[in-house]
Amino acid sequence: MSRVGRFEILAELGQGAMGRVFRARDPVLDRMVAVKILAGRYTAGAEALMRFEREARAAARLSHPNIVTIYELGEIEGTHFIVMELLDGVDLMQAIEYPKLRLDFDTKLRILIEVCRALDYAHKRGVVHRDVKPANIRILENGAVKIVDFGIAHLTDSSMTQAGLVLGTPSYIAPEVLRSGRVDHRADIWAVGVILYELLAGRRPFDAPTVPALINSIIRDATPRLDVTRLGVPLEIGRIVQHTLAKEPGERYREASKLADDLEALRHEHRETETISDDERGNLCAVLIDRARALLDRNDLDGALEAARQAQALDPTRNTIVALIDAVESRLCEAPTIVSTPLNDARAEDSSVGAGPVATAPQPARLLDDCRRKGSRCMREVTIFGDGPSASAACLSPRRDLVATSGSDGAIRIWSLTSRDHVVTLRSDLHQRTGHDALARAIAFAPDGRLLASGHVDGAVHLWDLGRGLEIPVRLRHDGSIGDIVFSPDGAMLVSGAHDATIKFWDVRAAWSGDARRALYRQPSAITALAFAGGSTWLVTGHVNRILRVLDVATGRLVATLRGPESAVSQIRTSPDGRTIAVASQDRVVRIFDLAEKRQVTSVESPRRPPSGLAFFSAGSALASVSRDNALCLWDLDRGALLASLWGAKQERFVSVFFPEEETSVAVLLADGRIRLWSRIR
Repeated sequence: MSRVGRFEILAELGQGAMGRVFRARDPVLDRMVAVKILAGRYTAGAEALMRFEREARAAARLSHPNIVTIYELGEIEGTHFIVMELLDGVDLMQAIEYPKLRLDFDTKLRILIEVCRALDYAHKRGVVHRDVKPANIRILENGAVKIVDFGIAHLTDSSMTQAGLVLGTPSYIAPEVLRSGRVDHRADIWAVGVILYELLAGRRPFDAPTVPALINSIIRDATPRLDVTRLGVPLEIGRIVQHTLAKEPGERYREASKLADDLEALRHEHRETETISDDERGNLCAVLIDRARALLDRNDLDGALEAARQAQALDPTRNTIVALIDAVESRLCEAPTIVSTPLNDARAEDSSVGAGPVATAPQPARLLDDCRRKGSRCMREVTIFGDGPSASAACLSPRRDLVATSGSDGAIRIWSLTSRDHVVTLRSDLHQRTGHDALARAIAFAPDGRLLASGHVDGAVHLWDLGRGLEIPVRLRHDGSIGDIVFSPDGAMLVSGAHDATIKFWDVRAAWSGDARRALYRQPSAITALAFAGGSTWLVTGHVNRILRVLDVATGRLVATLRGPESAVSQIRTSPDGRTIAVASQDRVVRIFDLAEKRQVTSVESPRRPPSGLAFFSAGSALASVSRDNALCLWDLDRGALLASLWGAKQERFVSVFFPEEETSVAVLLADGRIRLWSRIR
């Protein structure tokens, strides 16, 4: 076989559940693809054809970075085929079996976290995979993970039934499926549990010499417990495995996203403990304490405070550190207050960015002054409010009286920061029908506060009329997961950037009336962060390839490229005067760039994890950051040093930060959906 339709067949790659897979070339688009052809012995079977076409329908409905992309479904002279993206790398079964591809604990967790996120996305669109197994999980050469082979995927709204027919690989089939054929998304969660057990223990939880004996074991035998001590893995992973492999579906994780959240939290804790042992932590803490005392003796109060707070980040509960910080801060209270000078308005004449509108920078307010003099002693915890589900993003309203949070169920919840009550839950049509929708990765309020936008992992952008609490009926969409969204300062445009490497400028006035009018600009790689700067003059884009691009909003033309991040950009925030940006990346560093001079001017490094949230003080010379742990860091950007750290409970994870009241309070969004608030002590 040399050709199927327009596709040139180059080589056979293998055989799946329903057909043979070939490496092929699309001469029209000049790209390499994979073509799956239904095996000849199935051609005459109506059921096989229906299952083959159902694979394409199931996968084509899904647009997620961890699910194989389907390009085309066709039939030529009785030959049925699916065209999909060509994946390099190896499958997870090969990674398990071959010693040279041995995976460490962190990588195993990362792979299954991405699998869970992809399955959760599919489940919330009515698709159950039904054949989740290592051979259907592809690990690409760049480390990315893809779920493949929806050959027996079940659409919950399909009229097809499989009564009496066991589909799937027996070792990974849930007991309720083997007993009664009853299938829902929890069967996929069971399969993930089997894979997790296999990755950790080196064997499957249930095994037998024959298929009937294996089925009987899965149905009747108790799930064996992981020997976490012998395996040298955290105790918590044993609980997660047991929860995932509960024999009754109702006793398992309700959603794959919940399993992903637990694995993510465990992964962060393990990476933290792996990065530095208890002995190393204690030794480093002692060195920093000695350094702080020596600097205090030399009256270098700023240096002493920075060293003491670095020690506190390693051991927040040690009384000697608390006493040392109190001593330094008491001396600082007696010293003159440090007030930073606003940035010079002069611009480099050779700047290719050009002159844009610049607002007048306000003088530092009292909270910043107090932090410089007293550190964390100037703040007190006021309250914690709100509830689940788990949340991934937050956005403060222009009037600072409301905050919007993105829930794991795909809904957006609005909270009042004055009454601390729940105001409204914004639910799409799909959410109202099923109780779920795709997770929103980004949220943005329009400048007038009347409109809210949410960007989701399925590529959809929803617009919400906050006056009515309803979605505006307009279809705004990308072909890939949304990386970020942002309104222009004048509110005329909504800009969305996605993993399909495109930026779209949506006309807000047209969108109000249901018209998805937009301008599209293609970019060199996936977009992960966006921010306006210089008023509405420039748009700054952050990418997975570590590059920052400054675009002229009027023309979409590239006017500057900024370099510095050593890994993917995760967030960009613009200073109040519009002249500088704070850029967070996965290398744990927050870099500050002067847009007029096109250069990095300073940086601060998150103590333990990559920053997940940033917020400027109104003065622009200080910044707040959180990093999915229980610490809120306040940074002095003039000195590139830590001003203060505010702590939550040990098990808490802060995902976003904002200032509810102008320089008098600060708040964080927790991963469990609650909001913690601190206020300045007057």
